[in-house]
Amino acid sequence: MSITRILFIIAMMHLTSLALAGGTVTQLTLTNGIHIIHKEVKSNPIVTVQVFITAGIIDEQPAEAGVANFSQIIMMKGTETRSDEQLSREIEDIGAHLSADVDYDFSNVAISVTKGGVHKAVELLADIIRHPVFPATEIEKERTAVLASLKSRHDQIFHTANDQFSAIFYGNHPYSWPDAGKPETVSAMTRETLMDWHRRHYTATHIFIVVAGDISSTDSRTICETYFGDIAPGKTPKPFLNAVPLKPQSDIVPSTKFQQAYLMIGYAAPDVRNSDFCVMKMINALMGSRMSGRLFTELREKMSLGYEVNSFYPTRKTLSRFVIYLGLINENRTRAEKRINEMIAELKTTPVPDQELTDTKNYIRGVYLLDHQTIGRQAWNLGWWEVLGRGYAYDEKYLNDLMSVTPEDIRRVANRYFTGDYFKVEVVPAEKK
Repeated sequence: MSITRILFIIAMMHLTSLALAGGTVTQLTLTNGIHIIHKEVKSNPIVTVQVFITAGIIDEQPAEAGVANFSQIIMMKGTETRSDEQLSREIEDIGAHLSADVDYDFSNVAISVTKGGVHKAVELLADIIRHPVFPATEIEKERTAVLASLKSRHDQIFHTANDQFSAIFYGNHPYSWPDAGKPETVSAMTRETLMDWHRRHYTATHIFIVVAGDISSTDSRTICETYFGDIAPGKTPKPFLNAVPLKPQSDIVPSTKFQQAYLMIGYAAPDVRNSDFCVMKMINALMGSRMSGRLFTELREKMSLGYEVNSFYPTRKTLSRFVIYLGLINENRTRAEKRINEMIAELKTTPVPDQELTDTKNYIRGVYLLDHQTIGRQAWNLGWWEVLGRGYAYDEKYLNDLMSVTPEDIRRVANRYFTGDYFKVEVVPAEKK
């Protein structure tokens, strides 16, 4: 065994001890039914409290596309008793870090602080979540910023291709539009639109809390009961809208902005609760996600067909997609597509060599462990699996499931999903007149 490999193994063992350090994860329940996922980690004086809302972009209607993101932004701009400036100053005074996240399948607001500032931090977090005022002046400022960000998407060739790919892949499902929404819907949003979204989704029925760090389960329950225990239940959440596979199609997008071309090829892929989920994650890591992946090695290094080469497979509650993308000169599109198809065929027929699979697993393990080093990320991952429907305990099982994937699993799943026609979007330089 080489010195490099020995050092790598030692480093991974060290990261494992850092990332997974801590006590047992337990679940508590407040008097109003809000669940708390608690993980005590005494080795670190930091405590993070993360509020997950089981509503995201997937819960938007077409006429309100972008409301989850927009309401989350404005929610942070002041409460009934604190202005935006006061909130910022009080958070700064206790050395806390506040963050917010809106995803296609959920929303999240979190605060991290040293253990001495936990009570104040949770009080501030609860004030933001429970008593936002959605100030009109902030709405107009942020509307301008959101509209500018949506417009600037067209200046980036990846977003130009991906937005069109999402449209032909998902149709009118909420996964089809950008997380910030659409210019026409954002322009039409009123203060009442944002407040109504908040009233419907920031209720005890739609919330659970993750607390992690140097704090006992008893203290976690007491603090959360104090600041969240009297939140009223809301209406029973509606089932999320399942995405259904559409008929594969191709689309060419002429563009006067770009001199280069872009190619996206993709297939329908399993959702997070599907038994094939981990195998498809392994396929994505094998094909793309890093410079030693097959796509980069073959299409860029060996054949010089493109400058940006990768793949992605988002984790989703409902129908996902496996997409290969390539930035290239226009003349290379046909050759690149042909070679991609050949590589997919090889994946379906030829077992992945043991060493290549081992190297891919090592890469995945490293990414996973690095992502679990901080208390904040450990808490977020527990909440992420919970809100996606796998349950918080799956965070520990996930890596084991990935490590157990075999070459036969990869061949089987490739044959199941990479069949027949595929979705394709090509951005090409418009012909000069």
